[in-house]
Amino acid sequence: MNTEIIHVWNYMNGRLTNFVNGKVKNPELTKDIVQDVFLKAFIKFDSLKNKEKLVSWIYQITRNEIISHFRKLKFETSSDNIEAEDYANDSLTSELSHCISPFIDSLPEKYKQAIILADIENIPQKEIAERLNISYSGAKSRVQRGRELLKSSYDQCCEISTDVYGDVIDYKEKKCNPSCD
Repeated sequence: MNTEIIHVWNYMNGRLTNFVNGKVKNPELTKDIVQDVFLKAFIKFDSLKNKEKLVSWIYQITRNEIISHFRKLKFETSSDNIEAEDYANDSLTSELSHCISPFIDSLPEKYKQAIILADIENIPQKEIAERLNISYSGAKSRVQRGRELLKSSYDQCCEISTDVYGDVIDYKEKKCNPSCD
């Protein structure tokens, strides 16, 4: 038995269970899917070329198992549910973007540009490098540093909760800093 995968599995089992249960919303089904993931990961472990990517590989197997489950059930969501969910996410995103705009505006110009191009306009970093006439690694560094500065700014005023994908699911004002609006 490979001890590396067992160690990783023990570490990830709770996280995977929460991840799957968040998607299928059924504790018994969650256990079945997580068990199937472990079996597939254990059986196919030798086919993994880059062992450093074990965690992301297990998450990919998990996502595939969830999709497979819903395909088997021919899961269909009514268009009403999809529309309501989309509007809720749009509303939260627009509220949060309104709150974060002043933080972005307060960044030094070179970081502000990088954040707007990368995270608001969704432009690839290679293209950002070309537009700003800097190296690719310089663009990556600028975006990363801009994100760090932005995060430290809004962490002083806001608490933002994200899901496992990094998507915003909730936020609230701290009201502990008098400089926050």
